[in-house]
Amino acid sequence: METTAERLEGNLVRLTVTVPAADVDAAIEKAYRDVAAKLRIPGFRPGKAPKTIIDSHVGAEAVLAEAQEEIVDATYPLAIDAEELRPIESPDMGELDGLVPGEPFTYVAEIVTRPELSLTSVDDLKVYAGAKTTSDAEIDQQIEQTRERFATVESAERPVAAGDFVLLSFVGTVDGEAYEGNTVDKYLFELGRGLMPTEFDDALIGASAGDQVVAEFAIPETSSNEEFVGKQARFDITVHEVKAKIMPALDDEFAASVGGFDSMDELREDIRKKMDESKALGHMRRVELLSRELIASRLDGEVPEAMVKQRSASMTRDFFESLDERNITLPAYVEATGVDVAQIQADIAEQSLMRVTEELALEALFRAKGMEVTDADFDEAVLEIAGGDEAAVEKTLEGLREAGATPIVKESIVHQKALEWLLANVEILEDEPEAPEEKKAKKAAPKRKSAKADKAEKAEEE
Repeated sequence: METTAERLEGNLVRLTVTVPAADVDAAIEKAYRDVAAKLRIPGFRPGKAPKTIIDSHVGAEAVLAEAQEEIVDATYPLAIDAEELRPIESPDMGELDGLVPGEPFTYVAEIVTRPELSLTSVDDLKVYAGAKTTSDAEIDQQIEQTRERFATVESAERPVAAGDFVLLSFVGTVDGEAYEGNTVDKYLFELGRGLMPTEFDDALIGASAGDQVVAEFAIPETSSNEEFVGKQARFDITVHEVKAKIMPALDDEFAASVGGFDSMDELREDIRKKMDESKALGHMRRVELLSRELIASRLDGEVPEAMVKQRSASMTRDFFESLDERNITLPAYVEATGVDVAQIQADIAEQSLMRVTEELALEALFRAKGMEVTDADFDEAVLEIAGGDEAAVEKTLEGLREAGATPIVKESIVHQKALEWLLANVEILEDEPEAPEEKKAKKAAPKRKSAKADKAEKAEEE
């Protein structure tokens, strides 16, 4: 087989493929055998009818058309592989010439390939990825959450205060009408958890055991019952008992109870170590994500819609396969997440555009920095695809060529090498600097005077 690729305008390529006469004849012979195996002709066993009989039943043109289709299907992937082309949509082959036994067969395909775009700049690469280590305030917050888990409650002979637990009963109505489950008896309710609107908590503040209070409010949009949203709710509440939350003291005894530590210092150090490990991993991922977004933002040129549609179709298939693996139906997923089908499609479309843009930007960076895919790079990638089995490399490579996939393998190497360069050269900062306008506004803002300064100033005026 011979191939030539002629670069046309833009990212259009004219691919010419010539198949030798011997291969044409072999394909025709195979087509006759395949047709004969399918035909049921009286007087002949399956697959034994001669060509003249087959021609009289289905026509020679039909057999030659089948042979031609098989030739194109087999040689087109090999041709794009040989010319290292990456089509982004189906080729335009026009009307093909018919096969002639004993003669070579040539066909031409016009192919739209991945565009080679450029970047507006590869200088001043900075990302603001936040802190990489844990602050004392974050450790304090973690300890406070642990204190919450180890807190106890005890009866309090005083009015209800913020953060208390209240043993209560209530009868609720919506627009004056009772609803299913509107009566609750002796339920331990914690103030400040957001279980009910703030008006419910406010009605309890200051109440004592034995008191009856009323909470009234318009049901907010966050209600799980959509038919009640905006209607007027009323709760007649009886307070049975006030219970105070008792937080454990931050001492060595607390450190021992939560993890067997000898001191609070040991507990804090253990928390810092674990949070630092988690933060470091998250920081690396954040740096990569932000670096990809940064280089994508510098892509100069139009992203082909065909590439985005292909990626969107692929991601949609992956999404449904993921649901199947977890035995989740689409309606069940929508109900569980609250994300409707239209939003799922919109999210996939947005992600597809971003991923394609990132890939084209990495390819542009690869070219801009004069990088190359070496034979060693390619061999290593094929070995990885072969599962590390050197004995399977040749067969794996043959399969890749037959599928026209070696350009895809090289493309993945391009992305990886460009990303490695990007991560090695991007400047990683914690916080983004203030815009000049913000600094100017702060500088121009009048300073607040203390009450003491105001008093002194007035005394001077007098």
